[in-house]
Amino acid sequence: MRPNALRILFVFASLLSLDGQNKKPPAPADYGQWEAIAGGGRGGTGIGLSPDGKWVAYGITRSNGNNELRLTRVDGDPAKPVAFGERPAFSADGKWAAYSVGYSETQQEKLRKDKKPVQSKLGLTNLATGEQSAVEGIESFAFSPAGTWLAMRRYAPEKAPGPGANAGGDAAAPATDEESPVGSTVIVRNLATGRDIALGNASEYVWQDVRSKGHLLALAISTPDKTGNGVQLFDSLTGTLRVLDSSASVYGGLAWRKDSDDLAALRSKTDEKRDGPTQIPMAWCHLGEPSESVHQFDPAAATGVPAGMRIVSYRKPSWTTDGTDVFVGIARWDEKIPKAKDSKEPAEEQASVDIWHWRDTDVQPKQKKSAEQDKRRNMLAVWHVEQNGFVQLGHELTGQVTPLKNQKLAYSTEWKAYAMDRSIGRPAADLYLLDLATGSPTRIKEKLMDDRYLQASPGGRYLLYLQDDNYWTVNTATHATVNITKNAKTSFVDKESDETVKQLPPFGVAGWTKDDRDVILYDKFDLWRISPEGTGAVRLTDGAADQVRHRYLKLDADDEFIDTEKPLYVSLFGIWSKKSGFGRVSLKDGQPKTESLMWDDKSIERLTKAKDADVYGYVSETFEESPNIYVGGAALAGAKKVSATNPFQSNYAWSHSELIDYKSPKGQRLQGALYYPADYEPGRKYPMIVYLYEKLSDGLHHYSPLSERSYYNPSAITSHGYFLLMPDIVFRPREPGLSVAECVTAAVKQVLSKGAVNEKKVGVVGHSWGGFDTTFLATHTTLFAAAVAGAPITDLVSNYGNHHWSSGIAETDHIETGQQRMEVPLYEDLQAYIRNSAVFNVQNMTTPLLIEVGDSDGTVFFHQGLELYNVARRAKKNVVLLEYAGEDHGLRKKADQIDYQHRIFAWFGHYLKDEPAAAWITDGESYLDRQRELKKAKGGS
Repeated sequence: MRPNALRILFVFASLLSLDGQNKKPPAPADYGQWEAIAGGGRGGTGIGLSPDGKWVAYGITRSNGNNELRLTRVDGDPAKPVAFGERPAFSADGKWAAYSVGYSETQQEKLRKDKKPVQSKLGLTNLATGEQSAVEGIESFAFSPAGTWLAMRRYAPEKAPGPGANAGGDAAAPATDEESPVGSTVIVRNLATGRDIALGNASEYVWQDVRSKGHLLALAISTPDKTGNGVQLFDSLTGTLRVLDSSASVYGGLAWRKDSDDLAALRSKTDEKRDGPTQIPMAWCHLGEPSESVHQFDPAAATGVPAGMRIVSYRKPSWTTDGTDVFVGIARWDEKIPKAKDSKEPAEEQASVDIWHWRDTDVQPKQKKSAEQDKRRNMLAVWHVEQNGFVQLGHELTGQVTPLKNQKLAYSTEWKAYAMDRSIGRPAADLYLLDLATGSPTRIKEKLMDDRYLQASPGGRYLLYLQDDNYWTVNTATHATVNITKNAKTSFVDKESDETVKQLPPFGVAGWTKDDRDVILYDKFDLWRISPEGTGAVRLTDGAADQVRHRYLKLDADDEFIDTEKPLYVSLFGIWSKKSGFGRVSLKDGQPKTESLMWDDKSIERLTKAKDADVYGYVSETFEESPNIYVGGAALAGAKKVSATNPFQSNYAWSHSELIDYKSPKGQRLQGALYYPADYEPGRKYPMIVYLYEKLSDGLHHYSPLSERSYYNPSAITSHGYFLLMPDIVFRPREPGLSVAECVTAAVKQVLSKGAVNEKKVGVVGHSWGGFDTTFLATHTTLFAAAVAGAPITDLVSNYGNHHWSSGIAETDHIETGQQRMEVPLYEDLQAYIRNSAVFNVQNMTTPLLIEVGDSDGTVFFHQGLELYNVARRAKKNVVLLEYAGEDHGLRKKADQIDYQHRIFAWFGHYLKDEPAAAWITDGESYLDRQRELKKAKGGS
């Protein structure tokens, strides 16, 4: 290369370097613009592909609340974003997209302040023309199965206050099953013509469940005075409306049988001597066909419903696959309490006492929390439609009856005898098979431990359960029970788990092959095909060799079976490398073969498929690289990037991540995710914050969109000039605090050995169980220069006798068999409870500690934070407590979220970066001074 060319190259490289140095990390004022791709929770991907794979819909959320929906043509330019759009749905023919459109947070607050309803509208986009339209005041919507019609239900009008309601606008009492649901208008639009049909007073509506062909829309009609109530049927092929039944009763529970013309519903029937109505199940079979028939079961005129019981409205009817039976719920039917006789004397005042008894399987707080749910508990029964017979299947409220598909059977778990053990984390139940014809039970297994792992095969031929580290099946025809995994040369249970339960958790079940021929199970790395009769076990993947976890991806929610005639898509994850991607497994010719489609040092997740095309979408991201959606063909090669989130990030200095390895003092291999300061320069030493919560290293490549409302936000920490370490923690039974100290100390020392962190400027932060970790480290080590603990557990002794107030359960379960891993009751190992609690070593604390609590915390009683504050204050230790009024376990008010994050950075800024301390850090703030400050902020009003 010539000298002039070398000079030009050097100058260009220098300019690039200078440009990088001139970039500044984002400031809090910049955070609100940062974007995240919505969705991905509860098994969803957040990527909506149209059935033909030509369009993709996804939501964008921002911490400033300016969220939007984006509709993008895969091979073209993106459509105009829809502000505050959500819940997108495509029509089955791929011609339309519908979605709900809401309001900004500011607009919602104003509407509520003006006492106006906050009602979304429906947005509709013609995908061929790009034309967008809207319909105001739409609560819900649904395309017809063929995609040619759209049903839209308006918000129901608010009920007028009943007698005795005050004029102050207090909400009326919640509706009971004696009251009529409020009906509203359903608009049915012919999408080809744009013409609408309005159907009034509908409380329910549901399209016929026949893919691509369903054309019938069932509606339950509910008028204010019940005149005209009934079940109506709209036929979108003919445009006709038909009344199937009508009376002054309440109708509901509409349920189509899948792939059929059969419809079930409930009609109420009252008894003046009983509380609430019973229900008359109704069924219309072969609707619109010459063989159409209607059936109903009146419990007052037939046998089968036990005396003092009723059919309830709050369990929706469901069909057997063959359409011969309908399942309903029954419950006790109480007699009305007689009205008190008129008397001039005031009623005697009653004591306001609750009785807590040691035999209560649910403690009083739990009973109060679940009172409304308990009122609705019911037992399964079956109505034989043609014979008009009725059979009770469930006989105890402490049980669960589940019908088996394609069989005249159900299975039942009954735990009355084990209810107390279940309440303290030791679940068990007796297992039965029930005959649908007679209801007669056959006990299959007594005291099945951990019945939460029990499941039925999709075809109903087998039950699968876990016992003694093995999977077992029950043949539902012969009742034969077989250990199907005893000869497999692997473990399907996580024997490395640190849970303190008798049966360690399994790796899981991928699914069943067609006709229940095989079940596919997971071990630590691979998929195994197991015969349900115990005659064979074949490993389908080879992840163990490279320590890569393979997991089956169900790409069609309608698939009941795993189709082994087609390639199986699997997710890939390197448990030590943190690489990820997707693979494809072929099972043809009995020779399993795995093909790696994507494999990169990134987080590559959320694979989804178009319903009717070989088009696939996924999301790729790293901590440095903003998440984006890619769409491609079946092999995923050459997938096209169809989103562009956070393009402005290139204007700022940004962090990068690194994986660290270390060992616990017990020799266990552990890892941590280390994130560099956004303004990192080699040769400088930086402060570091350690964030704790069990195992976090698997999230190495997860992007963190900036937010002031996410108060422990990783990108905010690195943008403030800190290293951030998220280490893995493994726990020993009865030693949660000591385990934390061992693992975290080893991780911090490993990072310090790299030379980039100032060993005297290391802080630690955690929330809830991470708050426990933080307070234990603050009181038992000298490693940290400052600590912040949100909603912490600080005293295992006092917490043992407390409650999870949000659910009402006693903490004994959570402490012995949950996260705290104490294994045994307090009275069996008191010293373990003491030595693992922060409060009992506070006299040795040298770490400045900031504690955050919400005074309405229903998960960790906020007195845990107060207890440590008071003990530390008495010991004259540097401790400050932030109490947020009306807040729960996590802060929900925007102002509180932002305030807490600001105080976290003020605390760490002072102790880790030697920034001037705010007055509240050094001197606190009196109640009166705080009130004056608040008054000043409101303009002195």
